[in-house]
Amino acid sequence: MIAYSYDQHTKEYLGEYPCQPDPEEGGFLIPGNATDIKPEQPKEGHVMVFEDEKWVEVEDHRGEVWDKESKLSEFWEKLGELPPNLTKKVPQFCDSWDEEKDSWTGHEEWLKRKYNHESSYKFRREKLYPEVKEQLDMLYWDKINGTTNWVDSITKVKEKYPKDK
Repeated sequence: MIAYSYDQHTKEYLGEYPCQPDPEEGGFLIPGNATDIKPEQPKEGHVMVFEDEKWVEVEDHRGEVWDKESKLSEFWEKLGELPPNLTKKVPQFCDSWDEEKDSWTGHEEWLKRKYNHESSYKFRREKLYPEVKEQLDMLYWDKINGTTNWVDSITKVKEKYPKDK
């Protein structure tokens, strides 16, 4: 005979074990926190719990969860449904919780804005222009030497990344 064991606190299914024969009364000895009722295989994200002399399927969200308001994570240790302010879905940068969509939103829009900004001529020019101190030094020496190094360096950047039309 097989006994199906469960945790003494959570009543969660732990595994199956062979029962020892009862030497005095015949039959088999079923250990404490066990039953001879076989649990079904739970669906993904659930566990079987022994309640009221039967196995019940219960949600299992144990592990890291996120607060929908603060985006802070915490470690969840209880079986059953999560409180409405928590989710297992991981937020990303610039996300906020959307109840209608039941998901985090905002990150994709932020990426689009960032990409549009980084692909703009202004952003690309900023990366190539010399530092202001260096530009002032070029202007000084251009004035002293009668050269056009500053104008040439700025023109090179402007030609590489012309204004959007």
